[in-house]
Amino acid sequence: MESLSFDAFRRLFEKKVGEYGITWEAVGFYAPDGKVYPFGTDTKVISTVFEALAAPLIREIADAWGYTIEGSEQTVYPDFTLTPPSHQPPRIAIDIKTTYRRRGVGDCLHPFRFTLGSYTSFLRTPGAKKNIKYPYVQYGDHWIIGFLYTRRAGVGAKVYYRLEDVSELLCPYTAVEYYVQEKYRIVGLTPASGNTTNIGSFPTNRIEDLREGIGPFSQHGKAVCDEYWRHFPSRKSDRAYSTVEQFLAWKKRQS
Repeated sequence: MESLSFDAFRRLFEKKVGEYGITWEAVGFYAPDGKVYPFGTDTKVISTVFEALAAPLIREIADAWGYTIEGSEQTVYPDFTLTPPSHQPPRIAIDIKTTYRRRGVGDCLHPFRFTLGSYTSFLRTPGAKKNIKYPYVQYGDHWIIGFLYTRRAGVGAKVYYRLEDVSELLCPYTAVEYYVQEKYRIVGLTPASGNTTNIGSFPTNRIEDLREGIGPFSQHGKAVCDEYWRHFPSRKSDRAYSTVEQFLAWKKRQS
């Protein structure tokens, strides 16, 4: 059977979103006693909601192509592993990422970024199996399904709602937009924040830039992206490069 390509996966995912009329909205957790508990605007909970809504679509695509799909524990990369019908690598890693819009002076939209995982763990030891479902070397592709939303204030006034009252309960987020892209095409040049060792996506205020994958590594490929971050120092004072061109020159000097 033909391998599942990124273009085929993205096309099928977007098609299924349209066919099922998915709005990515949810209002709370349903309990067997008929109560619905609102979950508020907690970012971790909202991320779990998006993952739960996307999972059936990913599974449908995997099943149609004969791929085995496996999930991971919360702190283990990736959210979903797709293994081809041969049950042998290369595998596909799919991660769900979310962030919310921030507005500045005059309601001007700030550039947003996604956190794309640590650069000090399995990326530096590709053959190891720490914080990753399978060793990094077994994955041939890394894809991101990213969600951007706006927080809604003042939701969840009650402790719980009855089903007949659910119409009163607002979704704790609005204006959901999503993209599906190869990870290296959206990876940026700096950490997600100054005090973490997490890779950040390139900053933008247009989700179309992520859909098109116009990041700094898009013209250089996954291998260069991996090497850039594999050698990226944790301490700011040790960093010898901050652009792809500077990295390539640094790498040449090292060899």
